Amino acid sequence: MLDKVIEKIPAHIKFLIKLYLLNLVFFFVIRFIFYCVNRSTDVGEVPFFEKLMAFRMGLEFDTAVFCWIAFLPTLVFSISHFLKHKIKSIYVFGFYSFLILELIYFFVCIVNLPYFAQFGNHLNRNALLWNEDPGFIVGMIFGSFSYWGYLLLYLVIAFVFSKIAKVLYNKFRSKIAIEKESKLIFSVLIFIVFSAVLVLGARGRTSDRTGLHEGLSIVSQNNFVNQVAINPNFTFWKTLVYNESKKPYVVPKNIDEQIAYTRNYLGIKGPFEQNINRVITDSAGKKYNFVIIVMESMSLYKMGYYNGKKLTPNFDKLIGESVFFNNFFSSGIHTFNGLFSTSSGFPSILAEKAMKCYVKKAFRGVGPLLSEEGYETYAYSTHDPHFDNMEGFYKINKFEHFVSQYDFDFSQAESSLGVPDHLLFDKLLEVTNARKNEKPFVAVLMTASDHGPWKIPQDIPFKPNSGREQDNCTLYADWSIGRFMEMAKKTSWYKNTVFMFLGDHGLSMGHTYEMPISYNHVPFVIHQPALFKADTISYPAYQPDVPATIMGIIGATYTNSTFGINILKEKHPFVVFSADDKIGCVDSMGFYYYKTLANNQRFLRKYKDLDPVNYIDSMKQKSDSMEKNMMMIYESANYFIRKDHFLFE
Repeated sequence: MLDKVIEKIPAHIKFLIKLYLLNLVFFFVIRFIFYCVNRSTDVGEVPFFEKLMAFRMGLEFDTAVFCWIAFLPTLVFSISHFLKHKIKSIYVFGFYSFLILELIYFFVCIVNLPYFAQFGNHLNRNALLWNEDPGFIVGMIFGSFSYWGYLLLYLVIAFVFSKIAKVLYNKFRSKIAIEKESKLIFSVLIFIVFSAVLVLGARGRTSDRTGLHEGLSIVSQNNFVNQVAINPNFTFWKTLVYNESKKPYVVPKNIDEQIAYTRNYLGIKGPFEQNINRVITDSAGKKYNFVIIVMESMSLYKMGYYNGKKLTPNFDKLIGESVFFNNFFSSGIHTFNGLFSTSSGFPSILAEKAMKCYVKKAFRGVGPLLSEEGYETYAYSTHDPHFDNMEGFYKINKFEHFVSQYDFDFSQAESSLGVPDHLLFDKLLEVTNARKNEKPFVAVLMTASDHGPWKIPQDIPFKPNSGREQDNCTLYADWSIGRFMEMAKKTSWYKNTVFMFLGDHGLSMGHTYEMPISYNHVPFVIHQPALFKADTISYPAYQPDVPATIMGIIGATYTNSTFGINILKEKHPFVVFSADDKIGCVDSMGFYYYKTLANNQRFLRKYKDLDPVNYIDSMKQKSDSMEKNMMMIYESANYFIRKDHFLFE
């Protein structure tokens, strides 16, 4: 049966499949050469399995770039097939257009070999920064004898591939002449199926939440091994096409002034250095476990602030037993902003997808700092681990274990967001209770139920009935937290664990200004009654403070290179945050300054009571000072991220 179906498949489809397999072989050879030429000195310490996974992941990137150029020959060959091969020359056009594009692909791969050795990045749009003076660049390249070897390598690969491809093409043309005529319905069906496969291959994944991206190459904590999987055509054409309108980053002329201000903001004394590193010396304390619950869309608005409904009775009860920071702010308005800043200790840069872009090397945040203190590290998500590159980001930032929807029964998923919150908490309890070693641990959990599509599990005793689905989900999320804490208190590790709760971002309410304060104003709660008395702290703080605060709790001596401080002992004069194309800050006096970058409008508010007055003109000195201070911190963070962590800079 299968043989008969295969026999009926049109010759041009079989020919394209052969070209695909040939393509994989040549890309594998080039990837192996890349590995040998550019391998880092520490790659010998990487387990063989991780190296193997990098090459396996490379097949997905190679498949994607092949599918990009296979669309044209598929369309051209199929048209000729439907016309019963009446236009023979169309096959020539289809084949040679494919061959030319394939040879361009190979050229990009070969150029990438010395480019990566020079810059530590795969080929990207920045390689064209000198396109205004091509003569100088050509002279520089061909003035070096070593580059001639790469040119020779390209010519050999191009020649061999072209030779084999032409042999396959000639056999294909000979089969066309004797090919039996297929029924039109069958031919159309084959065309639709094959086209769908190409679309899927070009997208790279079947997930409805994310396609193929660079973060999926992260299979190791070794940066070079992660780079092995990536096909440079993926980075080059993606950055060239999709970032064409984006201005390249330019280091500010006054960057030293901005860094000096940031050092002062962080309390760094001593001679100027172009970094924010400071050694924190503390008396060694107890190595408490840490459970960090990042709550989806948990704004203070949902807790009754800014005239919002009170939807968090369980969370309010927990606050009564904890240290509560009621003037705490998220770095951005997206989940990836919150997870990035909480874990890394860096502010987010506007709308950039930090967990996808900032993976050149690890930040010295929660994962690396606690790993050095002997902690076992966990991250938890309810859904696809590759969405927003969550798993990849946490892996490169020293989180050993990542629990996601693949660790649950798929029937338990309520939507594309995966399992509901209470099952995520149950999984944490299950995994933690089953731990065999005596190491302290840190676990970062990202909840998801308080996010559309608004769905609540039906097989639970809690039945919220607020009359509004969105409010019901908040009530359910709150119930899940109360249930989790009651269960956690019964465990053997509860008294040795510090629980932290914070919102990933807030909720946009139209009545809270052009840059809604409710979207960034989130709760932060530290819970361990044996260690902390219940208290409410009102000076400004933000998500980048989490790593330094954790290190302060355990009394570690370490180098702090984050934008955060231990907010249990220190205070910020103001904190900075963003909302896509807007950037703002609040200070300790209750002022809220923000501006919209699209039209450069500026606002100064007294936000505590949602004062509607814009004081931008009447308090010009105050607004100018807040803007200057805000941009000093923002530009310093942007500089350090671009310099050390951004994948394409």
